[in-house]
Amino acid sequence: MKLEHFGMAEPGDCRVVFSASAAELEAAVQAEQAAPDAPADEEELLTNAVNRAILEGFSPLFAQLMEEHHLIPVTDPDFELLAVNRAEGFRAGAEFFCLPPLELGRYTGFVQPIQPRPIRKLTLELEINRHHGDEDRAADEAGKLALRRRVAQEIYRTRCAQAETLAERELIYQLGGEVKGTLPKQLVAGNYFAEQREFNLRLQANNVNFDQYLKVRNQTVEQFRAELHAGAEQKLRGRLGLLLVAEKEQLWPTEAEVDAALAGWKGERTFPSNDRRKLRQGIASQRAAAFVRAHSTLTPPPAEPEIIEAAE
Repeated sequence: MKLEHFGMAEPGDCRVVFSASAAELEAAVQAEQAAPDAPADEEELLTNAVNRAILEGFSPLFAQLMEEHHLIPVTDPDFELLAVNRAEGFRAGAEFFCLPPLELGRYTGFVQPIQPRPIRKLTLELEINRHHGDEDRAADEAGKLALRRRVAQEIYRTRCAQAETLAERELIYQLGGEVKGTLPKQLVAGNYFAEQREFNLRLQANNVNFDQYLKVRNQTVEQFRAELHAGAEQKLRGRLGLLLVAEKEQLWPTEAEVDAALAGWKGERTFPSNDRRKLRQGIASQRAAAFVRAHSTLTPPPAEPEIIEAAE
């Protein structure tokens, strides 16, 4: 497989054109024909063969690009077939995003409170009815009060743990505010649409109408979109910021550590050099998040839960 062109539409937006010879394509065709349930249709056979050739042949080109151009890709390549002819081979393009030139400000000393959600009285009563028998519920007033206090503390411990996880995420969100520089427009747009999909799924799961949501928040559609877009970009900057922290603090794993992780990895695989890249960055990001957490402050929650009448 041959690299024909590499360039950037803007910093971080990488575009590649590459080609495979007729012999490389034919080898992939033969491999497809030898596979179980080989397609009988010529067009489908050729499509499968091109996909096979790309996944097997693009890996060294990708590794070469990373090394020669000092790239840190942050997305999987997106491939596009440009031309194919069984007698001549094929040409294809790939687009992926890499870490653009960014400046990292402070990455320690953040402060984030742990804020558990209040507990509704109805939630408390339902928990007691589900998990405690008639004898517990028929106790005298002091016994009932002690039971409610104990169950409230059990719920509160769970909510404190959940709130701590959210607070740790907020530390990375704060980190995103310290990452300065221009991001590729399409990368930002892709993250915005991903956030929008997740938001829509949350609304559906909670059976909430979008108009009702806007009314409660006292927002217009334009204000909501601007807020979601800003939040999505800062989350993206936070994820990229973790790679910058890993670079500054030398938190990247060794090749042996990547090999060990790859051996036990059950995630979706693409091609070898990209899979190694994802695992390497995943380990580095986890270490960077732990570093930020260790050098920041999570203020503890109140000792006692807040019990409320109204809906959560």
